[in-house]
Amino acid sequence: MMIMRKLTLFLVLVLMPCALLAQGTFDLSYTIEDGGFTLQLTQAYAYKGVTLQVNSDAATRYEVRQKIINPIQSRENPGQVLGDNFVFRGLRGTNRFGNLRIPVSDTPMRPEELIYVSDNNGDADTFSIAFGVRNLADVAPGHYFGRIAFVLSPIASARPQVTKIMDVDITINREPGRGPAIEISAVNGGKMITLNPNREDARSADVVVKINGKFSGPFKIVQMLPRPIESSQGDRLEREAVVYTVKDVRIGVGANRQAPLSAAMDTIYSSQASGNADNYFTISYSLGDFSGAKAGRYTAKIEYLLETATSQSRLDTIDLEIQNDRIFDLKITPLDQRYAIEFQNVKPGEPPRQSEVEVEIFNNTGKQYQVTQDVIADLTNKEGGTIPSQYFTVRTEGLESKGKPRIAQWEAVKKGSSVIFVSDSQGSADKFKAVYKLESAKELKMGDYSTRITYSLSEL
Repeated sequence: MMIMRKLTLFLVLVLMPCALLAQGTFDLSYTIEDGGFTLQLTQAYAYKGVTLQVNSDAATRYEVRQKIINPIQSRENPGQVLGDNFVFRGLRGTNRFGNLRIPVSDTPMRPEELIYVSDNNGDADTFSIAFGVRNLADVAPGHYFGRIAFVLSPIASARPQVTKIMDVDITINREPGRGPAIEISAVNGGKMITLNPNREDARSADVVVKINGKFSGPFKIVQMLPRPIESSQGDRLEREAVVYTVKDVRIGVGANRQAPLSAAMDTIYSSQASGNADNYFTISYSLGDFSGAKAGRYTAKIEYLLETATSQSRLDTIDLEIQNDRIFDLKITPLDQRYAIEFQNVKPGEPPRQSEVEVEIFNNTGKQYQVTQDVIADLTNKEGGTIPSQYFTVRTEGLESKGKPRIAQWEAVKKGSSVIFVSDSQGSADKFKAVYKLESAKELKMGDYSTRITYSLSEL
């Protein structure tokens, strides 16, 4: 942004965007046909497709393997596993370049197997796999859960592997055809809620709980996080990052005070002693203290359980996604004037004058950065006369800064670039000020002098 005004003496501040070095792409992602991050299968939907996409411009061959991280086992009885009843098959023709090494018929999953090899050029590609449960009549009713990892590995290259993990959630009802006594879903009917701290309309999201059945005794609904809220880069959110509260409760007792979402088994709703309960209530999830969170896409699952006097059983899960958009920017504010640094009516031999600029940096990348001052030219008047740099000086001061201002003593404002501030190693958001001083020597000629100063922000 450039702002210019006709004044006796002024400096114009221009915010220059940072030019970031391009990085080569080598990444893997997956998409489940009905959305979300969990492969959810039931008796009604015993098979679902998963599409894997490799994004690469690394010009190196690669392979993709799948691994069973956690066996598909019963929540109620961990010794009970699906085993060969959990199968997969490749969908031929879904890939374009490489070799899809998956049988086209139902095949029981092994602990680890090679499923795809790229062409010699390492071209980006997509391919699809169908996962399912066969021989349903032989599967014991219950809730089954496990995890599968997809691993992208370069061939003859030093690039690191990329691993993406997919949760598998399978429900086999005890009474086929009968709906659940308690239904849990997002307000749009899906199984995922999305939050974004940079969008006012996405800072909160609601989950609706419907209680359809009748209970003969007291019960509780409990929630927990089976694993932390984590980004694909391995960054985890602090405990206070997501909070929740329960609304629309009239008969039972809801957790109506804001509390952090955590790994603890928190009771969010309790019925009356007789088992009487509300037909529905709402759980509202919102973002708490998100100031220290790095940019990235964070995911987790919220698990809900039903507790009675004699048992505990799993109800459902909701996928949670938090998209924390990248912020890397700075704000320049002249403190003494409205639009610019100004020294008006400069006269030879008068006392020195000062003007201050506040520089505020907004950053959530987690990477160290620096602020650079770039002076285009000496202070010059219309006739080409200049003010020597020793009469125009600058120093920088921290404003409760975590980083380090680089000019502690007065230094001449010379043409060219100079680093005036370096952040701490975590790249924390910060604030400092630059103080400019103009001394009017007796030999200076009266006139209107100007120059341009730009500030740029760049990662280290």
